[in-house]
Amino acid sequence: MATLRTDLAVEIVEDLKRHGSGQSGIEWTTERRRGLALDRVRVTTAEGERLSGKPRGVYDTLEVGKIWLADEGGFREAVFALKELLREAAPDKPRSVLVAGLGNRAITADAVGPEAVKNLIITRHIKKVSPGMFRDLGLTELSAVTPGVLGQTGIESADVIASLTGAVKPDLVVAVDALCAREWKRLVTTVQLSDAGIRPGSGVGNERPEITRACLGVPVISVGVPTVVDAATLAADVVRDFAGEDASPDELREAFGKTELNFYVTPKETDQIIRRLGALIGYAVNLAWNDTLSYEDMLEYVG
Repeated sequence: MATLRTDLAVEIVEDLKRHGSGQSGIEWTTERRRGLALDRVRVTTAEGERLSGKPRGVYDTLEVGKIWLADEGGFREAVFALKELLREAAPDKPRSVLVAGLGNRAITADAVGPEAVKNLIITRHIKKVSPGMFRDLGLTELSAVTPGVLGQTGIESADVIASLTGAVKPDLVVAVDALCAREWKRLVTTVQLSDAGIRPGSGVGNERPEITRACLGVPVISVGVPTVVDAATLAADVVRDFAGEDASPDELREAFGKTELNFYVTPKETDQIIRRLGALIGYAVNLAWNDTLSYEDMLEYVG
């Protein structure tokens, strides 16, 4: 079976089915959420972990389509669909949430985490400075960090978040990151959300320390968008989709490697796309646990 370069659980399960492999300990269901397609993969056993390479948990893949081209109504529905999934992924309603915007803000395709943080309504400082105002606002305590990447800071993102978790003591951590897809059709058109945390960089072969409940001591929800696809995998998909031939990504990757062409591909409109996806995720987090906050008021706060 070809080696997959993907962070998406649904693509791993698709590949297992395509090659007739076992799926013991893995459940896959489909539904619609506010008109959007939703694939839900549950990894339930040690055998499921072995087959999928994913820790036990729920992995939701929401198909938002070309959200950067959507009208305001379509964008709003996608925000509420993601908001509902966030609420479902949290074991309890949190009083305090820490959002970690992972990635390198200097590289557009890797900046979805920092872009999401730009769209958050940060309130933790208000609670400290003006408890009365915070109480009147009726909002959840929300704080955020963009830890950068190891090459910029010399510190693993997981270590930064672990340190802040100890200091801030949130009830929940939400980690937002850019992902790698296998299918070019899912590139920047899907959002994966999981209650199993995240292993940054795993899809592109640059795996960093995990950000999980076991490491932090509090529940972790990961939210990610596939912004890149492996060039060899993309070539295999194009050949298969348009020429009807079964090209091997492994064979193409070997050929690409020999010619120094095994790079990662991202859409040409990445700047616009990442800004819109950052707003989608940030807005959904703002609304997820703030029952008194309307969508319109939230837009005023984000400004």
